[in-house]
Amino acid sequence: MDLQSPLYFNGVNVGTGAYLFPPTSADDLGLKLGRVSAPADPLHASHLADLRARVDAHATSHYGIKPGLDANDLAQAGWAAVFPAARPDSPEAARQDAIAEALQPLLALRRAQASAHDGRRFKIYRGPDGYRPGESKQKFLARLGAGPGPADPDKVPYYLLLVASPEELPFFVQYQLDVQYAVGRLHFDEVAEYAAYARSVVAAETGGLQLARELAMFAVSNPDDPATQLSSKHLVAPLADLLAPHAPDWLIRRHEGEAASKATLTRLLGGDATPALLFTASHGAGFSRGDPRQRAHQGALICQDWPGPAQWREPLPQDFYFAGDDLRADARPHGLVMFNFACYGAGTPMYDDYGQRAASTARTPIADAAFLAELPRRLLAHPNGGALATIGHVERAWGCSFLWPGSGKRTGSGAQLAVFEGALRELLAGARVGAALECFNERYAELASDLSGELEEIGYGRQYDPRALADMWTANNDARAYAILGDPAVRLPLAPAGAPARRAPLPTIEVASAAAAPEFTLSAAAPGENSQPAGNPLREALEQAMRSLGDLAVRTFVTADLQAVTTAGREPLPALAELRLLTRIGPSGNVDTLVPGDDKGLDGELVKLHLELAKQAQAQRGELLRALIAALRADSAD
Repeated sequence: MDLQSPLYFNGVNVGTGAYLFPPTSADDLGLKLGRVSAPADPLHASHLADLRARVDAHATSHYGIKPGLDANDLAQAGWAAVFPAARPDSPEAARQDAIAEALQPLLALRRAQASAHDGRRFKIYRGPDGYRPGESKQKFLARLGAGPGPADPDKVPYYLLLVASPEELPFFVQYQLDVQYAVGRLHFDEVAEYAAYARSVVAAETGGLQLARELAMFAVSNPDDPATQLSSKHLVAPLADLLAPHAPDWLIRRHEGEAASKATLTRLLGGDATPALLFTASHGAGFSRGDPRQRAHQGALICQDWPGPAQWREPLPQDFYFAGDDLRADARPHGLVMFNFACYGAGTPMYDDYGQRAASTARTPIADAAFLAELPRRLLAHPNGGALATIGHVERAWGCSFLWPGSGKRTGSGAQLAVFEGALRELLAGARVGAALECFNERYAELASDLSGELEEIGYGRQYDPRALADMWTANNDARAYAILGDPAVRLPLAPAGAPARRAPLPTIEVASAAAAPEFTLSAAAPGENSQPAGNPLREALEQAMRSLGDLAVRTFVTADLQAVTTAGREPLPALAELRLLTRIGPSGNVDTLVPGDDKGLDGELVKLHLELAKQAQAQRGELLRALIAALRADSAD
């Protein structure tokens, strides 16, 4: 392509039928970039220093986790959940309490895995340790005792799950953390959705879920549309060819051209053709700020059904794209990992981030607030068993980025395509999602360092090639904007090579107090029992609460129909699910654990999870007992 050949960007404005970002020539873009000086923002300078340190370290060691540690072993790498800081007794703190309770099965599993050798490698950062508004990555990590350089799990664990909206914890901080750590994000509107996701992950890792080794490549190529034609021909097709020799045990199915329809995607997302790993390349649906559909449909995947920009010059109907509300209620996407190359496929920032980087004089708002894409959120929280993780763009995707021959300094030709290949090969080999995407972080660090240096040289008057500068800029932006939604420590739950797939029942875990209760008297709890007259309402309520603390029963069930169990409540649970483990803890601390004597055996991870929940339930009951005793003593003293 010459300097006047237009660069086509991904994204279609559903409300108008036009491209979200009009094509521009490499010459025009390169000349604009050549007039941009390096940002003076100290936060940017600090982030750039981290990126350059990663580039320097890459020649001798891996910059992600500390050398000598296995990123795929949670006992070595560690795991943490990060919540926004919230003041005690605030509505935000109360909601976090509810979310943490909903995530308890996942937190218990990760605690058992990450703290197997060292308790420091499992953390929950909440309250004063949570992320505070306006903090940079450097300041946040410094408060936690960590600094620049490879992640040291004894200080801050390598895998970080951000349990926060992008308004509470900005996308930019997520990018910054991702330079050193493996970062994912969860944010749902309903607490029940957190519970559904936690159950899905726990079932995938402890319930014996085994998916067939199948990779689906979904490549849209709309008529008269250079952007999707380029991604189909120069991204998806060569990726499929490159992966085949390295994955002989995998079936790679290609859905290209007319086969890349909305009907096909319906089958791939929880239908009868659901693979273990799905890679898509398409336009992402975009909406103007203020459009009532923006929250629900931004980032939806535009399929082959769109006739292209020449034949269709009006708003797009939903028949042309797959959005979150197109996901069927009876879909079964359990265990899926999805990777989308599409604008806004993971989320949308409040401001157009790239306009500022391309000589714009002001930040342009593109949404009323930053938000996550709805399609991946619906997939992750599906009540029939959700996807384990999705990978996609925040902001726009740069369809021309993978055409650039390379960085020109270190990685050689085809570097951008090689990054996609490397990430997918890692996923196919069973790596955890966050570790598999380290190659994107390394690529971003290299390109950002190179681009900053190039702009600095241009600022001093050096002559430059506008096309090369435009190519470097788009490749940098493309590598930077990928984000994981879901737990970054998940991995594909695969059947052994040649073995059939096995759908696992979803566990239902219940913690409840038994009806039988020993008698508690006030004299057993507090001195001075005769200091208050009979009939004291507070005293009577506290005594009743004490008496209600009977045996504590922790039961772990497995079920093939999680949705039916969820909607039925606790009473019919034994009839709808199979009880696999029972622990009963008496008031004096005696513990009975019952296991089945059948020939089904016990899953080791399920046992770990059950025992961890039992330990936490016992600790919580102890806290409640101490609180009641303290309240009785205070009441008696009054």
